[in-house]
Parts: sequence; C-alpha cells; structure tokens
Amino acid sequence: MKAKEASIILFRRDLLERVSILDENELAYLKEQAGAGKDFCFVPVPEPVFLVLFPQDGNGTGTGETLEKIRITASRVLDKMKDENLCRAKIVDHSWRSETEVGAFLEALYLGSYSFDPFKKEKKPEFSFRLESDVLEGKSLERLKGLCREVNRAKYMIDMPFSGLNAGQLGEWAKKGAEDSGIKVEVWPFSKIEKAGMGGLLGVNQGSVDKASFTEMRYKPAKAVNKNPIVLVGKGVVFDAGGMNIKTGSYMDDMKTDMAGAALAMGIIRSVALLGLPLHVVALLPATDNRLNGNALVCGDVIRMYDGTTVEITNTDAEGRLLLADAVAYAAKNLKPELIVSMATLTGAASRALGSQGIAAMQEGADALVPALLEAGERVHERLCFFPMWKEYEKELESDVAELKNCGNGPAGMVTAAKFVRYFAGDVPFLHLDVAGVEFLHKKDAYRGPGATAFGIRLMVAFLQTFCASKDIGKETFKGRTGTKAKE
Repeated sequence: MKAKEASIILFRRDLLERVSILDENELAYLKEQAGAGKDFCFVPVPEPVFLVLFPQDGNGTGTGETLEKIRITASRVLDKMKDENLCRAKIVDHSWRSETEVGAFLEALYLGSYSFDPFKKEKKPEFSFRLESDVLEGKSLERLKGLCREVNRAKYMIDMPFSGLNAGQLGEWAKKGAEDSGIKVEVWPFSKIEKAGMGGLLGVNQGSVDKASFTEMRYKPAKAVNKNPIVLVGKGVVFDAGGMNIKTGSYMDDMKTDMAGAALAMGIIRSVALLGLPLHVVALLPATDNRLNGNALVCGDVIRMYDGTTVEITNTDAEGRLLLADAVAYAAKNLKPELIVSMATLTGAASRALGSQGIAAMQEGADALVPALLEAGERVHERLCFFPMWKEYEKELESDVAELKNCGNGPAGMVTAAKFVRYFAGDVPFLHLDVAGVEFLHKKDAYRGPGATAFGIRLMVAFLQTFCASKDIGKETFKGRTGTKAKE
C-alpha cells in the first residue's frame, strides 16, 4: 500500500494576514496557535497537515538564533511524523522568508531523518520530502540535499563498529564516488608509510593485528582561488582501547567513534567538490586502531616522527596526536599549505570544558580567520570556543630524554595536545578543532543524535564558502607566517 503523504505548510507568524490559502476559520485557528506561542500544529483529517509558524525576525534573513529555532521546529514536526507513521511529506512554502530560513527547515528534516540500522532485521522507514517554494528550488535545493547526504554519510561511518570499519576499510570509504566528484584519492601501501618514516602512526599501530593506512584526498579545480592548498588532517583511530594505558570502566564504550576527525575531513572535501567551491583542498587521513599486544608501545618508549623529531611516550592513550603530528609534518614539508586544519576527538578535557555544545578550537597564525569561523558556527549552530595557545603551555611537553613528550601533566589537556600537534606545522597557519564532546550523543538533541552527529562539517563548509566569497579574508593570515620552522 502506498504510504500516505503529509503536507507541511510554512507560514510566517507576523504575516498571517497575507495568507490566502486558508479560509476564515482556519486562519482564526492558526492565529490562536500563534498567540499561544506554538511553532506548529497538526491537523490529522481529512489529510494529515502540519501548519508551521516560522519565528518573527525583523531583518528577514534569519539570525543564527532564528535559524536554529527553525531547525528545532522542523525536528519536532519530524518527531510527530514518526509518531503518526508518516514518512512522506510535501512542503509548501507560504512563509515569504529567505532561502536561508527555508533551507534551515529542510536541513533539519534531512539530518534528523538519518538512522543507523544495518545490523537490525527491522529497518526504520526512509523519509522523503518534496518542496514547493519560490525561494529555494533547483540547484540550491540540490546543493542543500547533497550537503546533508555528506553529513549523514559521515555519521554512518562514525556509527559503524570497528568490526565493519578498520583502517584499511576507512581508506576504501575515501575512494567511493570520489573520482566522479573530481577528487583524486591515494591510499598509501603500508610499505610507503614505513619508507616515509611516519613513526607516530607506525608506533600506535604496533599494538594492532591490522596494518595502518594513510589516505590522501586532493581536490583542485581549474580556477581555485588559492594556489596552495588548505589541508584538512583528520584523526582516524578506528578503535581506541588506550594501548597499554588501557581505558577502564565505560571509557571504552564509544571508542569506535575515535575516527570522527577522519570522517569530518572526508565529508568536508567531498562537500567542497559537490558544491563546486573554487578551492584547492587536500585531506589527509592517518588511520589505525590503538590496541595492545606484545609489540605495543609502552611508557618510556621513544619514537622518531616523520620530520625526525623524537618523542617520549608518557601515555599510550594520548595516541591521536601522534597520527596527526605525522600527517601535519608531511603537509608542512610537501604541500606548502596556506592553512592546516587538524580535526580530532582528541581529549576528554575538551568534552569536560564544553560538553556537547561546541568545539574546543585553538589557532596560531590564523587570527584573521577567527571572526569568519565564529560567524559560520553561529549560523549553522556548530559553535566554537577558542582557547589560548600561550607559549607557557609548551613547558608541559618538555622531556628529559627526547625533544618532546606526547602528553602534558594534566591541566589544560586540550591546549597541550594542540600544542603538540602545532609543533609539527612549522610556520604554516594552524587551526585545531577538538571535537571530542560533540561527535556522539547518547540522547537525541533535536535533529542531532542519538548516535553520531558529524558536527563540524557544516561549520567548515559554511566557513569555506565565506572564504571563497571574500577576497580579503586570510590575506593578513597568509602574508606573514609565524612560528617555528618545520624540520626538513
């Protein structure tokens, strides 16, 4: 039997007098609901109809707060659709609002309808939506759908258990559909990782029965606005048991998600290609699991990184920064990037500081980008909080036996972790996103979760769109690089 289709009609609460599709009684009812502060009402008969009331926003373009209210309303409509066993809807726009606001409503429907059920006999219904709107149609609608598909694809990867996504399989995921998007992908053979001397990645991999992988994804359109690439480095620890510093209690439960940084980097470069942004972007995905056997790293070991730096291991559960450091050093030496962005579920300190409400961000040499990043975060409600990277934090990483140790002494753990990775970027502007608190939710939060969120893809895509649109952004950042020069 054909599934019943609901209608979702969008109105603006301060312009109800302009509505011509409702009769006098219906309009009176809608005004009553608006006066009661309702954001939508459901009329089940004769056909299921949702009457949605957009919030009033004087400028008509939608502030970040307004857009998030719209997304939350959409998630409530979706919840009611699930309660009523409705999985198809026609959306009719009578809101007289901007493409951005109507897009926010659609965005939350697409993101909220994601589900992860490959291991269940009973599958959840697939949701479908079709839009009738004068402000969002054609290419704009397809771009919105495409971005949401990439976010949901990244969620699927993050939700996938280690039994279905090891380091080698992560590299294969990077290849899927990439060539059709104009992205060149190379998954290094293990022998190339060994020959390159990526001691951080190889060191963590010592405790595994599976070989590590290193994946390069390159996108360079003909008319890119940046000659040198923006390099995205994503931590790909496909399962983190902690190594010899084995995690205890429930701390290991969600560690299939420790490759979220790699999923984000992959999702961002795929979205850039999908949207046709004129940007030269490279994504680097170092991947392994962090388990323990007779060959695993132990505290006190000294390893030599890709750039020759020696590192004393003081905590084998501080492994993600070792993968990132090798990839960052490789980028700094070989790719001459304009900006390096490292992304990782890196520290419990970031999660404790901000919970699930935002990303712990740090930067050096990228000051000019901060306002655009903060604005993008507010607009898509994937917010950042910038922490300082004062020089004094470097003392936490001093070692008596090597040039660095891989873990600080406890305080400001997200900053000392970022400082460690930053060391390997040399004089390249550096942005670090610690997404530990936001990538996996145990409880549903509007259109996010439960489960993986892929929090950060929409943020970075919004920022990169601004980067493309403004010729001035980044000029002050990239004309004078500061920092310690990377070792050759």
